[in-house]
Amino acid sequence: MKLENEYRQLDEMAKEAGTDKSSQFHDYMHMYAHEFTRFKDLPIRFLEIGLWEGSSAKLWENYFPNAELHFIDISLDAVKFKSGRSHYHRYNQEDPEDLQRFLEVVPGPFDIIVDDGGHTARQQLTSFSFLFPRVSSGGIYVIEDLHSSYWGGTGPGSTIHFLKALIDQVNFIGARTGRASQEEVPQEVVSEMTFYRSEIRSVSFSSSVAVIERR
Repeated sequence: MKLENEYRQLDEMAKEAGTDKSSQFHDYMHMYAHEFTRFKDLPIRFLEIGLWEGSSAKLWENYFPNAELHFIDISLDAVKFKSGRSHYHRYNQEDPEDLQRFLEVVPGPFDIIVDDGGHTARQQLTSFSFLFPRVSSGGIYVIEDLHSSYWGGTGPGSTIHFLKALIDQVNFIGARTGRASQEEVPQEVVSEMTFYRSEIRSVSFSSSVAVIERR
């Protein structure tokens, strides 16, 4: 019941803000109520890729009263929601050099990163590779609108293919040792550990959304 009430409150905020995340279009608020409730009143650092007119900025300002909020987009020309609280940045999410410049200005770490940007595989995967290492321990990285990945095919190079491979990374230690615990890695497995095998706690999916949690 508590989670359902959180969903309804968050969905009303999304509707009022005019974002397509609400039940009037994508209906991502069930997922966000589940994932974001624990962060709600904390002084977190939040980053969203994809600002457009600023409706998401309005939503998250209302939902996260104590958060430091950052938003990036390739252009700020369409922004209608002007805010003295949120920080707007003009950077290209598929340009590694541009992302590096952003990280020099706002190095993180971030407790939450949401990719609601251009939705191409190049954009999503470039952003993830650069920004996931800046997610704090226990923080999460969200990729929205994964249905777009199916329109171009789900083979190698697609975001869906990449995310499916991350499942193998999460399960690597258990597959090698027969133990699900990730707290103590046997010495013979240490040399095989990669960043993703070491640092991803979980990968979960809901309709058109993936959530990757950092250890």
